[in-house]
Amino acid sequence: MRRFPALALAFLLPLAGCSTLKGGKLLAPELFGLVPIGERLYVEQGTDAAKQDALRVAVARAEASIRDAFGSLQSRPVIHACFSAQCLAAFGGEGTFAKVYVDRILLSARGTNWQFIAHEWSHAELFSRLSLSGWRRTPNWFDEGLAVALSEAPEHSEQHWQYLVDADIARPSPAELLALRTRSQWSEAMRLYSDNRNAQRRARGEVEIHALYAAAGHQVRPWLATAGRPGLLALIAELNEGREFDSLSNAPRR
Repeated sequence: MRRFPALALAFLLPLAGCSTLKGGKLLAPELFGLVPIGERLYVEQGTDAAKQDALRVAVARAEASIRDAFGSLQSRPVIHACFSAQCLAAFGGEGTFAKVYVDRILLSARGTNWQFIAHEWSHAELFSRLSLSGWRRTPNWFDEGLAVALSEAPEHSEQHWQYLVDADIARPSPAELLALRTRSQWSEAMRLYSDNRNAQRRARGEVEIHALYAAAGHQVRPWLATAGRPGLLALIAELNEGREFDSLSNAPRR
């Protein structure tokens, strides 16, 4: 069950901030410097053949990972890759590796690997399967934790979580994580745990910190390993039927 039609982004734009307004240009990518290189796949004009080929391979692997997790695909997001900072900023993606606007995925140069594509595709697939009321009952930490678990990105892995624990780096407690139900709460937590300061860390040659995403993956990953595809699909069905999200019926992990 889809929450919104494919052009939902167009109806959301009047209510959105500057980033989403810029993202609205993805509805007509060829008018803004992107060119098609395949079905539902666009790149910045002038992208060389090697990068195009690598992107096609990454998209195929990401698609396979989402299909395997859900059993089928209900989402067919249009993917757009920017390889310059100017292109990324033009579509509202500055400061991010990858992001999704309803059914439009925007990638930075660093975000063109299969893990980042799968992460954003996970959001799009979950979005497409939930009713509007079901989506409203789905906490943001679960949406992000599921995307982390399915994408297997090393930046958000159990190894990174263990590094945070061993180094005693600030990270959300289980109770704090499970309280992050809305996008605005998640964004505030990113500032609190400084997940949004990695550009500065990279410039200084420091280790990046992804405390919030690692915490979400740490919470969802064991549940998904136990519940598997049947449990995931059952949870989606229950949310669509009006049941409240029950924190996965799982004790918080420490």
